[in-house]
Amino acid sequence: MGKNKRLYVLDTNVLMHDPTSMFRFEEHDVFLPMIVLEELDAAKTGLTEVSRNVRQVSRFIGDMMNSQGAGQLEDGLELRIPHGLDLPCTRGRLYFQTSPSGTHPSLLSEGSFADNEILSTALSLQESEKKHEIILISKDINLRIKAAILNVPAEDYYNDR
Repeated sequence: MGKNKRLYVLDTNVLMHDPTSMFRFEEHDVFLPMIVLEELDAAKTGLTEVSRNVRQVSRFIGDMMNSQGAGQLEDGLELRIPHGLDLPCTRGRLYFQTSPSGTHPSLLSEGSFADNEILSTALSLQESEKKHEIILISKDINLRIKAAILNVPAEDYYNDR
């Protein structure tokens, strides 16, 4: 791993599983594709644990935007640990997709739209972000398999490491 800093692209299911996940990548940066925000928005209603987790993720992001300003999101937000969370200090930044990811490779023309959009975004980041090592984080084994086929490093998410 020759690059200094990693950029972790988070799948929606990671945030649904652990709303604090974006704060658990130490000094590295985190990237949220637009489709992830769309899926979070669609899953926020209800009384389930997943719905509560999604609402918590939205509160974390909202608090960071309120305290740091939403005017320059292209520069990312500093991943500051929210008050009351006992997590190791982080120095990374949270980035959002602010432009289209480009076109899907022909291998991605069928199947799950959201998964393919996330994968397409990771592929675009590999081309544009040469200073970062791009790693897709997903609880979805099929998405990780597709990522491996397209040479996108992908890992499962475990909140205990």
